[in-house]
Amino acid sequence: MSLGVLSGNMMERLRRVVGARKQSHLECRRCGTTLETDATTCPVCDSSAIARYDL
Repeated sequence: MSLGVLSGNMMERLRRVVGARKQSHLECRRCGTTLETDATTCPVCDSSAIARYDL
């Protein structure tokens, strides 16, 4: 079994255990600060370059 298939199977099992909930993680691209879900600018460096990771 290849590593890619193993990883895909593990991700599918994790999705079943955790459920279909979608969660997001927002992070400032400039300084790396974790942000609240409604933030449009970083409170630390005032950058508007926000990365959203949907988990």
